[in-house]
This record gives sequence, structure tokens and C-alpha cells, in this order.
Amino acid sequence: MPTYNELIDAAISRYEKGDAEGGERLEKQALDQEQSNALIDQAITAFESGDAKAGDSLEAQAKALSAPYETSTFTDIGRGMVAAPVTVAQGITEMAAAGLDLSLGTQYSRPVTDAFEGFKREYDLDPKTAAGEITEELLGFGLGFIPIAGWLGRANSVAKAGKLTKAGSKSKFFKSAEKFGESAAGKSLLKSRAGLIGSTALATAGYETIVTPDGRATMSDAFDIMPLLQTEDTSQMQGFELAYTRLRNKLRRGVEGGLASLTFDVGLPVVGAASRAFGTVPGVSGVTSLLARSSAEMFNAIGSQVGRIPGVGVTKQFLKEQLSATGTKFAPMLEEVLDVDAVGAQAQRTALNFVTEFENATGQFLKFVDAPKKSKKKLAQINDDLYRFLTVPGSTALDNYSKGAKTAADRMLELDITYQDAMIDELEQRIALGSTNQDLAGALEEIQNHRKSGAAFLRRRFRQYDDKEKFYKELDLEGPAFNAAYKELRNVLGSTSRPQRELTEIQKLQKSVGDYVAEPAPFTSAELDSIATEKLYEYIGLQGAKDLPEAKKMLAELQKSFARGQSEVIKEGRAVGIAEDMFIKKIEGLDQLDALRALKGEIVDPKKVFINTISDMANTLAGLNFYRNAAGTFGKDMEEGLRLLDEGKFPSIIKDFDRTVQTLPDVGMARGVPGLPGAAAVRNIDEKLKGLGYIRLGVDESGQVPDDIFGGKFADLTGAYVRPEVKDALTTPARMGLDGMGQAAAIGATLKGQAQRMAIVPNPISQVRNIYGNLMYLAGNGNLKRDSDFVDTFRLIAANVEHMDDAGFARMSQELGSLGVMDTSLVTSALRDYKDFAQKFSVSGQISNAFDKFSKAVPFMKQFEALYSDSDSFFKLMAVFAEQSKMTNALGKAGLDINDAMSLPVGFRATFAQNLMDAGLAKRAGSLAVTDSPGNLLLTMAGDTVKDTMPVYSRIGKAVRKLDAIPVFGNFTSFASENIRNSYNTMNRGMKELAFVASDDLVTKIGKEKATILERQIRGMGSQRLMSFLAVSAATPVAVTKASMLATGTTQEEMDAAESLVADFYQGHALGVINNDGRGNIQLFDQSFVNPYGFVRDPIINALRTYEKKGGLNASEVEQLTAASWAGITGYLEPFGSESIIFERARDVLPAAWLGRGGETQTGSKVYQEGESLGSKVAQGVTHMLSAYIPGYGRMFAEERGGQIEYGRLTRGVTGIPGTRGQEYNPQEELARAVTGFTPITLNLRTDFQFKGGEYLPLRSSAKSVASRTIKNADSTVEQMTSSWGTYLDNLYREQSKLYYNVLQAKKLNASDQVIRSQLKAAGLGTAELNAIIRGEFWPGLATKELIVEVRKDMRNEDRAPRVVQDIPFGDFNRMSNDVRNRPLSPQIGVLEREARLADRQRRRDQEIEAATANLAPPQPVVAPQPVAAPTTPPESQSFMSPIANVVSGVADTVGDMGANAVDRYKTYAPSVLGGNPAAQAANEEILRRSQQGQ
Repeated sequence: MPTYNELIDAAISRYEKGDAEGGERLEKQALDQEQSNALIDQAITAFESGDAKAGDSLEAQAKALSAPYETSTFTDIGRGMVAAPVTVAQGITEMAAAGLDLSLGTQYSRPVTDAFEGFKREYDLDPKTAAGEITEELLGFGLGFIPIAGWLGRANSVAKAGKLTKAGSKSKFFKSAEKFGESAAGKSLLKSRAGLIGSTALATAGYETIVTPDGRATMSDAFDIMPLLQTEDTSQMQGFELAYTRLRNKLRRGVEGGLASLTFDVGLPVVGAASRAFGTVPGVSGVTSLLARSSAEMFNAIGSQVGRIPGVGVTKQFLKEQLSATGTKFAPMLEEVLDVDAVGAQAQRTALNFVTEFENATGQFLKFVDAPKKSKKKLAQINDDLYRFLTVPGSTALDNYSKGAKTAADRMLELDITYQDAMIDELEQRIALGSTNQDLAGALEEIQNHRKSGAAFLRRRFRQYDDKEKFYKELDLEGPAFNAAYKELRNVLGSTSRPQRELTEIQKLQKSVGDYVAEPAPFTSAELDSIATEKLYEYIGLQGAKDLPEAKKMLAELQKSFARGQSEVIKEGRAVGIAEDMFIKKIEGLDQLDALRALKGEIVDPKKVFINTISDMANTLAGLNFYRNAAGTFGKDMEEGLRLLDEGKFPSIIKDFDRTVQTLPDVGMARGVPGLPGAAAVRNIDEKLKGLGYIRLGVDESGQVPDDIFGGKFADLTGAYVRPEVKDALTTPARMGLDGMGQAAAIGATLKGQAQRMAIVPNPISQVRNIYGNLMYLAGNGNLKRDSDFVDTFRLIAANVEHMDDAGFARMSQELGSLGVMDTSLVTSALRDYKDFAQKFSVSGQISNAFDKFSKAVPFMKQFEALYSDSDSFFKLMAVFAEQSKMTNALGKAGLDINDAMSLPVGFRATFAQNLMDAGLAKRAGSLAVTDSPGNLLLTMAGDTVKDTMPVYSRIGKAVRKLDAIPVFGNFTSFASENIRNSYNTMNRGMKELAFVASDDLVTKIGKEKATILERQIRGMGSQRLMSFLAVSAATPVAVTKASMLATGTTQEEMDAAESLVADFYQGHALGVINNDGRGNIQLFDQSFVNPYGFVRDPIINALRTYEKKGGLNASEVEQLTAASWAGITGYLEPFGSESIIFERARDVLPAAWLGRGGETQTGSKVYQEGESLGSKVAQGVTHMLSAYIPGYGRMFAEERGGQIEYGRLTRGVTGIPGTRGQEYNPQEELARAVTGFTPITLNLRTDFQFKGGEYLPLRSSAKSVASRTIKNADSTVEQMTSSWGTYLDNLYREQSKLYYNVLQAKKLNASDQVIRSQLKAAGLGTAELNAIIRGEFWPGLATKELIVEVRKDMRNEDRAPRVVQDIPFGDFNRMSNDVRNRPLSPQIGVLEREARLADRQRRRDQEIEAATANLAPPQPVVAPQPVAAPTTPPESQSFMSPIANVVSGVADTVGDMGANAVDRYKTYAPSVLGGNPAAQAANEEILRRSQQGQ
């Protein structure tokens, strides 16, 4: 808060500028503050004289005077946000008014300013702190300049012939930018970097000139520099002079803004380039590269030696399988498999966008709630019209619809036709290569006919296959639908196409030799009835049933199997699927069997059918392309494969015999058929390969390759011999079916997932943190640059479907989509997995569907989900562009353009790719899913790098993904695992880039000079990456903390004290200071909430702090290291062992006997009270549970506390309703929370320190009650009673020492003794006791009169057994208390207690979760038998945490200094107070003695 003199000076300044109202307001604040200070002094005097009543009254008066002026910095940030658009409007309006006054001689300038200033005062929009003013300035500038910068960036891209120039913008704003970029002037100004910088500076100057309001000072005003830019005082001016001077001042602000932009644009790249240049300096480059290579070689050598230790290899293999992204799968193949998935997902996204465009054009759904806007009848009509438009050639079904609807439907049709063309090309290619499969030829004919007609190809889908459980549950074998289908089928059989009786085998033989054979008799009507019945049963999946009873029995068995969950083993599947049955007609003439299609549950929604068809065709095309390219890239012909095996090498794939028959003349055309030449050789080779661990793909039980439409289950790889790791990458494992335990796990996963969904997705703060986190990932990899493709990237993510009309844009979108970096958010991807898991079971599927309906009713839910996923994709594409650009620039520096094949040496791309793969910088030479092009290598490498250094759901290890799905465990544990993986990969890649050396082959191709330049550039990339990572993960949090302390005048002592008083879960976090009034009220913010590297950093910091604190207590080195290690380990394990949202709430409300907490939360808040009725407990418990599903933004308006729904923070801020503890909220602060992503951590010791006293009182009572019980017991001996009283003194000493520790921390934060005294008194402490504790002296209790009376009364009770001891030594008890009274308290106990509490909390949590989840493990996969030996299971061993936990347990049991005599005398009564084991007792006794001696 400003001082009296500062306020008076500010008031004088306002008066001098003519702002009388502002001056009066500041003057009043100064006088009120002076009066408040005087009242505080009077209150202190009253308290010291013993007049507490007068003191309380004076203190209340002082608070009332100062309260209106105590503005929170965070609140003022929110005020600045609201004020910014008003300030921009003020600046523009003042500009117009000044222009009118200057040209027409009017007097508008002053009234305009007065009107805006009055509006701000009326609605409290005038920031009062520097933070608020800075926020107002930055936001006001950004509101208008960001679009201008985007316009310039777009024009610059066009001027440089950038990557998106062919994909013209559809908005008039960006069209104008493109037009300017294409012009001669635009190219002249923007083509070069200098031109772009200059243009940006001019635009900044112009914008700043227009929007700056009157009275805003320049930097020159503040620092008395550059007189030409110093503003003039306009307070006494009028008319022409005022207008002219205001415009001059605006121009000065504009020039200063332009200069700032110029400095920023020139300086920032220089700073960024400095780290990159460090690695390119010839001498430095070589040294750092050598160090990096040496380090890598050293670690590899150590790893190799460690791997030779017995058991290590097996353990490493097990951990790799469970924790690594690839597991035991063949990594290069897995990357390609994931790319194929991404291609299908991108196609589905495109189809969904087209469908959404049609829905919007026809107004089918509400905008902000996912609910229909039209009636069911109207929606059905729209769907019917769309289906006819797509499937009927030349249809006019949409002629009466809007132009937008017809355009959207045309795009859907065109997309389908595009995939038809691609499918035709694929099928024709396969036939040209020699396939004679009749189904393949039939499929080609069918799709060619569709293409010629111009109609869409829409694959039929039926509920019988897509939703089996529901279909068979509702199937009625005697209902009207079944009867109609039977009648229809019977009529067809009785028509001209009626079936013919087949000839017998003898008749067929007779006919073949020319003998006359009479035509078989036609089927009778009864026989046709039976045929129709059997066929209909077969068509609906009841094969073998001949009559109604048999069919009903089979149907009942099916329904039972769904009800209890399938228990059979689900067979091994394919990782890359192909829709082989897409073109195969399972039922002849199905198009004409309307009733049969209806019975089978045909899905007639054209949008679903369209999306599924596009997805099937895209996945099939990508899959066929993958299998073909994989066979060519990874496969070896049989002859070459056998040769390599003889040399001791093991090819990943050895192709099938059919593909290499010409190289094996002794085999001929044989495929292992007995009696044919070469069969023995085939068998020998087959046995040899299988004996070496190879597995043959796609063969049936007899070893034959089925003659399927595409050559087999794995297309071009069918019949090939592959290594186990390749097979793992190409298949999904066999597993047990879905049983009852799986049902329970699915229900739990659904409840957990939905709670997390509602807490995170529709939450503005989570959205902001997601954006901040991704920005930091960019910065941490050196990918946040001045010329980043923000605009072009945004257009790819938020692309209007009109953009897809451009072939270049569509192709680029498809290529980027195939990289697998889009729509990979950990949150949304995990939620999809939970939903897919739930849909496999009946009950959980119903619960999941119910939650879906609920979500659709939540306003803005659809928009929030799209924002969360799209923002994640946006930043990943930004990173892809940046990674690609860095390598392209490195090549450019060496005079190499990878996109210009004619300028490169022959074979350069292959050599360079091999060099990058050998150096560990590229995983492959290019993606098989991306069209082969010059940029494939760099684009694929960029995509793989982003997937390694940013969170991607598909990269989460098997064990973590399973843990994430278990209902009781932490919320999105994948966050933590990905933070670790990303951090490691960032550093690892930086080291590999720093160690890059051009291979001899590359040097030969491009020459020594270019190779040296390329080495330096790539090493510079590594240097920049490592320095950026260290800056973002370590240096920046420290710098922000120090800067916030400097800005708020917070000392290191105050910061340490604040960190010790905040909640335990902030331990080790990077905290910053928002506000510090220097009187015990400090506001902090937690940087770790928005820093994605915080999870990796915080445990390290916590461990270092623990080590430092232990050292400060003179602990041994072993104890220091043990405690520090434990702090680090528990920090990393915290997310994996924490409770999920819904499980935490369930435990809150369950009784303790059921592993619950009996109506109490983890923080000690009550959900219900013990004495309440059962009905009340149940009601409040249900409310507590269901509140987990309140949308995140909804909790700003209403939240649950103590089993009741109460007003939320924003509601309280708007309405002025205080919090339950009297806290005040305001809408500005809530706005700041939502926009910044930070929630202030408030430590107001003037109002909240009483809670420390509240924590102490029950512990004090508990300590004494234990002694009282022992004294009351009739069989207690004197020794037992004395020992019990000694234990009470020990425990009380510990609790008072802990409270004294908190008192000392409060004093470090400048809380006065009077404030502390009043707070502890309010908590219920007596005057003598609290004064002693504040002085740091022990104040033990005495044997109370009530206790003495109660014991003596019991002794006189004739019904009770006589006491062992009649003379209770109450005097000894009191002498023991008086002997230690006023002993110095030991604040070190507070430090030790906090560390012990954190360790104990983690230990208890681990034990509780282990007990609660003992029977909740999800069903394990059943691994299909392999022809190779299975790896040895790692031996069971004690948990690695157990010994550490034991050490910490001993360290935690300690007691403060009560003096040497007290220790010696009373430890015999209660030895456990010094520790739970002899070692701990000895260690703690030594700590006590040293503390007593002042060491």
C-alpha cells in the first residue's frame, strides 16, 4: 500500500493536470490512511494496558478505514483486463475528436475524455496498481495489433512464396493481405526479414498513435531521455491548442511504440541466435560435440556393463515392455502403424467437418448446446433427402435447400468420389500385378459402376454387427419385423429366381462324361418354407437353427452371454485393419430386401454412414499402402534372407515363398503340399525359420495362406516370416473376454473419466493452463520464434471446409494429419479410451451413454472440448513447422535445398537420411503413410521429434495407461509419465544434435566444406535446444520468483516463511509473489500449475531443500541423503499414488470401516457431522459425490462444501456475498484467475492465523486426555501414572514447539505480536499460555481441579473396585509440570514435523490405496502361445521404498529441546517420544542435546 506522502504527491499531480476529482480521491485516501495508522497505534496502547475491549474497537475502526483501499494485485490485474477495451475505444474516439477540433474548430476533445474517465470511475475500471496498469496497456495493445501482425504475417508468407500460398484465404481481411503480398510493393517491403521488421514497426507506431488515450506518459517522460518524445501537459489547454497537442502526444507514443517493436524484433532473434551460435563456433562446436559424444559413449558403456549383471537384462526387458512408448515392439514398424492410424483419423476429421457444415447450413442443432433445434420428423426428412442426394445419381432431393446446404452436400459427395478414385487405382494396381481373386475383380467392378454413375459409395452398416448386444436384446423372432422379413424372403424364393435342387455327386460325374441326367425336381412349397426360415435365421446370426424353438434357444444363449460378459478368449487381431468385406456381398440381392435390412437394423443416418465409409476407405487405402511399403522397406526376399541368417544376421521380415519362387528352383511352385516337387525343401526352410524365432503371419491352422480379396489378413505381408517384435507391432494381443470384474472396472473408469472431464475440459483455468503449457513446450525446445507460423497453423486447425476446395491446402492438411500429432491431447484421448472401454459392457455402456446425454446438455461443452483438443493440435503443428524449418535452414546454410532435387548430388537424400538415423536424430527415412516427396524426410523427422518432446497419448507406456484407467488411482497419471519422457527426450535429442558428425559417405557426396557447415548448424540446434530447456525448466521459474520478490519488496526470509506456511502440496513448487503488504498479508502464485516441466523440476527442488534443511539440523550425511532421496521419490510417485477425483469423494463419505474417512475430506473439512441422522448423512454424501460432475466453469457460480451446494467464487464476487470465513471476492479477481490460469494463494495472518491455534487446541486436549485416562484407571500404579503424565508433557512440548515454529514464521512475514496474540486468543487459547508460546517458552498444564474431584469421587463410589493406589500423586504431576515450565521451545520440531507429516501422508496413502485396490486390478491379457521361449518373469522382491520408509519413520518420531535434565528424567517414562526404534531414539536424543547446547 502506498504511504501517506506518496498519496499526497499523487494527489498534487492529479490537481496539477486538472483532474480535480482524481486528486480529491487520492487526498481522501491519504487522510484515511493517516487516521487508520493513528487508530492502530491507539489500539496497541489499549491492548498493552490490558483494555482489550477498547483495543478491539479501535482495531475494527482502523480496518474499516483502510479496507476500501487495500486492493489485491490480482484483483487489479482483472480490473486492467476489463479496462483495456474501454481504453482502446477512448483512444480512438479522442483521435477522432481531436481531428474534428483541429479541422472544424469544435470543442469535443475534453468532453470525450471526461465521459470516458467518468465511465471508468463509475464502474471501477481505473487500475490502482502497476500490475493493473501494465495489464491494461498490454491487453489494449494486443486487442488490435494481433490481427495487424497476422495480416502482415500472411502477406509476408505470400511475398516469400510460402507453403500456404496456394491455399488462398476465404476471409476478406486475409485476402487483402494476400493481394498485398503478391503485389510488387508488398514483395519489396515484406519479402526480406528487414522489410517485415520495418513494416511491423510502422504498423505498431500507427496503431499506438491511434489507440493511446490522453495523459499516457512515454518512457522518455519517466527517464528524462529523448526530449523530442517527452509529452506535453494538456490540462490547461482548450480548443485548437488542446487538439493539436494531443495529436502530437499520440504521435510521440506511436514513435516510441515503433522503436520498441524494432528493438524487440531485432533483439529477440539475436538473443535466441546466441544460444544457437554457441554451438556453431568452430572451436566450441568441436569441443562440445566431442564432450557430447564422449558422454554418450560413457553411458552406453556403463549400460552395457550393468546389463551383464544376472537378472538385469530380464528386468530391463520387463520395464521396457511396461513403461516405454514402444514396449517390446519393433520401433520403426510401430511408428508406421501409428501413422496409418493417424491417416484414418485425419480422414474421419475431414468427413466430420463436412457433415458439421451441412448440419450448420440446415440449422439442425443449437449453437451452444448439443441438442436438436428441429423436430424429429424434420430431422428425419433432412437425413432422407441427404441420403437420396448422395446415393441416387442426378438427385434433386436438395434443390429446395439453401445454397450453403447444397454446397456442403456437394463437398461430401466430392470427398466420397475422391476416395472412390483412389480405391479404383489401388484395385487396378493389384489386378495388374497378377491377382486373380474374383472378389477383387467384383469389388473393382462395383466401385467403377458407382464412379460412373456419379453417386456416392456408402457402405451399408447394420446394428446386428455394430451394436450386437442391443440388437439381440431387442430381437423378436415372432414380431412384425421378423414376419415381414420372412414373407419378403419367401416371396423372392418363390419367384423366377427360386433356388434349384443341386445334382448329386454321381449325377455330376455322369453329366461330365456326356450321359443324360434328368433335371432335378423343383423344391416343394414346404421345402421353400424351410429354406426361407433357415436362411433368415442364418442372416440374423442364428446359423444352424431350423425352427422357432431352436432359434429361441440360440437367441437366449446369446443374450445370456452378453448379460454375464463374454468369457471366451478373444483372438489375436491386427494393428492395421483393412475392411476386406467392404465390397463383398454377404447376402445376394440385399438391395431389394428392404424388410430384411430393417430387421438387421440398417443404419440409415446418412451422416454416420458417410463418416464410417470415408473412414473405412481411408483406413483400407492406408493399410494396403502400409503393407506394400513395409514389405518393400523392411522385407527381404527368401534367398537374401536365408543368406543373411547364415551370416548371423536376423532380418526383420523375410518374404513368403510365393514372392521369391524364382530364386528357389528346387522349391518350384510348391507351398508345402505333400507329393509335389520341393515340398521337403519348403518344410525344412519353414522349420528352420520358426526354430530361429520367426513367426509366419496370416496363415491358417494348416499353414496355408487364405485366398482373400487382398491376398490375406496382412495383405502383402501375409505368409511372411517376421521377428517377434515385428509381430507385436503388427498385431493386437489375444485376451480374455469381458467378465464381471471387467464390468466393474469399466464402470469405475467411466465414473472416474467423467469426473475428470467435467473438472478439466469445461474449465477456463484448465484451458488457459493447457495453452501456457504448450507454449512452454515450444519454448523449451527452442521452437518459439518471432517468425513462427501462427496464422498458417491456425488456419490448418480451424480451417473452414472451404479451404479444402484448394487441392494444395487439402494435401498439406492430409500430410500433417498423417504425422500423428493432431488430436493427441492426453485428456481427450484418455477420455475416448475410457468411453471405448465402457462400451464393451452393458451397464458401463449405459452409464457412459447417460453421461454423454448429460454432457450434450451442458452449455458450451462442445466448444470447450474442441478448444482443448484444437489448441493442443495447434501447438504441436507449430512445433512441427519449427523443427522442419530448423533443419531446412541448417541445410540452407550449407548451400543445400532438399526440395530442389536437381541441385543436390545424386543419392544425397538417402545418404543424409542414413546419417541422421545413425546419429539418432531420425527414426526412419520417411513415413510410408506420406506421399513420397523431397520433404518427406524432414516432415517425418519433425513429426517424430514433436511426438518425443511433447505429450502424445499414443506414446504412453502400457503400465501407465493401465494405471490411468484404474478407477482409484490419480487423475491422468499420464501427465506425469509424459512430463518425464518429454524432458528426457528433449535433453537426449539436444545432446545428440550437439554430437552430430557428418558421415564419410555424406562428406563424399557434398564435400568437406559443406559438411563442416552442416555439422556446426545441427550442433547449434542442439545448443539452442539444451539452453532453451534449461531456461524454461529451471532458470525461468527461479527468475520469476526473484523478480516477483523484487517487485513486491519481499525478502528471502519472508519468502522462506511463506513457503513453510502454505499447504503441504505446494512443497518444492516454484512460487512467486503477487502482493505483500509487509504486515502479514502476502499473496503467492504457483508457477508449477502452468509449467509442464514443473513435475520434473519440483521433486528435485524439494529434495535439495530437504537436504539443505537436514544439513541445517546437523543430521548425518546418510540421513541427509536418505531424506532428500525420499523427498524426490515421493514427489515423482505422488501423481501415481494419489486418489482419483471420484474415488477421493467416495472415501470422504464412506464409513471408516469401509476404507472411508467417515465424512471427512483429506484436508479435514467435514462432509457431514457424526451426530447427524442417517438420512442427512446420505443426502450430504450423495451431494458431495455428484458435485464431482459439476462442469468446471459451473463451479465458479456454485460449488459444494460440507455436502451442501453453496455460492461459487464468481457469484460471491458479483453479489458481494462473503465466504464462509468472511473472505471477500470480486469479479475482477475471478476474471484474472480465469485468464491467467493462476489461483492466488493468500496468507493473511491478520485473519487466518487463528486456524493454527485451532489446529493446536485439539492436539493439546488429546495429549492431556491420554494421561487423564491412565490416572482414572483403578489398576494404574504410581509409576504408570507418572509415566503417563511425562508422556503428556513430552507430547504437549512437541505441539507447543510446532505452534511456536509457526509463530516465528508469521513474525518473519511482519505479523505483529498483537496480531498473533489476538488471532490465537480468537482460536481459544488462554492469555498466559499464548503469551508464553509467543515468547518461545513452554507452558504445561497442571492437574485440574475437575480431574482431582472426579478421581476422588470415583474412589468414594462403593460400586467400583478399590484402586491399587489410594494416594494419587497430583502434587508430583504438578511439580513435573512446573519443573519444565518456561523452558525454551524448540522450533526445529516444526521443521522435522512438517517433513515427517509429508512422508507419513504419502506412506498412509500408499497403504490405503494398496488395500482398496487389492481386488480391482483389470483383467490381464491372455498372451497367445509363441514359437519362441517366453522371457523369464522377474523375481519378486521387497518394495524399493520399504527401507527408505523405515528410515523416514524413525526420523519423523522426534521431540524438541526440553533441557538436558528433562530429557534424562522423562525419557524413561515415555521413550517412544524420541523415536520408534533404538537408532532413531539415539539420533534424536543427540539432536536434542546439541539443540540444548546451542549447536
